[in-house]
Amino acid sequence: MVSTSKLRAGLGLAVFTLVLIVGFQWPCWGIISATGQSPTRKPLPLNQYTGVVYLDPVACSGSLLKGGMYVLTAAHCLNEGRTSPDENVTVVFKLPGSVEKIPVGLHIVHPGWTGYTSEVGHDIALLKLKRLAPPDAEQYELYRRKDEVGQVFTKVGYGYLGTGSQGQDDSSNTAIRRYAGQNRYEAVIDILRNSTESDFSELVLGSQLLFDFDSGRSTHDALGRHFPKLADAGLGEMEIGTGNGDSAGPSFIGGKIAGISSWGYSDRGFFKGNIADIDSIDNNGSFGEIFGDTRVSFYIPWLDKIMATY
Repeated sequence: MVSTSKLRAGLGLAVFTLVLIVGFQWPCWGIISATGQSPTRKPLPLNQYTGVVYLDPVACSGSLLKGGMYVLTAAHCLNEGRTSPDENVTVVFKLPGSVEKIPVGLHIVHPGWTGYTSEVGHDIALLKLKRLAPPDAEQYELYRRKDEVGQVFTKVGYGYLGTGSQGQDDSSNTAIRRYAGQNRYEAVIDILRNSTESDFSELVLGSQLLFDFDSGRSTHDALGRHFPKLADAGLGEMEIGTGNGDSAGPSFIGGKIAGISSWGYSDRGFFKGNIADIDSIDNNGSFGEIFGDTRVSFYIPWLDKIMATY
């Protein structure tokens, strides 16, 4: 059984306290590749995903939304588990010909977010820029359909690198480059509500999308081992997990944002036996770990209302 202490999620800082589960110590996340030779080990050209931004000094990611004034991110990035957001966050646009920095004028955290003190969900926030984003930064639409499960997505982030067999490398990506890879949404968070090792009694049903990091072997198929109908060999060399350093990294389906990185943890945090995690480290992004994205489609009414009001 895992302790009930704080769980860190999100680039340095988020703390998930699920009454029995310990620390989703993630700073969810960097891009962890299947192998050292995977295409996902190469940084993205500066002209790709230019609207995926870096948040300084909280070391998280964000995504520029249509209209050029709002950036979507995770609530835990702004407050290190507290309910009031940190001030003086700067949005860094890494563009082909320049690096532009725009301060945040307004932080809007979902009202259901409690700083990891009770609710398991609502890890979402909007940042309103003090001025319009650079014109050459991409602007993204929100994914509004609830058909994400079963679909392959592209995850983009700035965090640590690593491989599935070794997990994240804490000394990597010092240049803070963008990386990308793919995975498949396999379920919504509801599937874990009867977990034997964690208390999900306050779970916000339908609010998160789950995926795992498959090695191609059934022994490391975390969701498939515990839920046989979800058996999946993964996507081979394009398959990725996530690691510390890039919370709120967006997941794109058809070019639209379907999810943002919220947490990641070994399946031993949820189940007593039949463990798929390849190693004994609970939150290093290795093969066999499970990840949760905040589900954007669940929060469309709130997001639309905020952007129409402020």
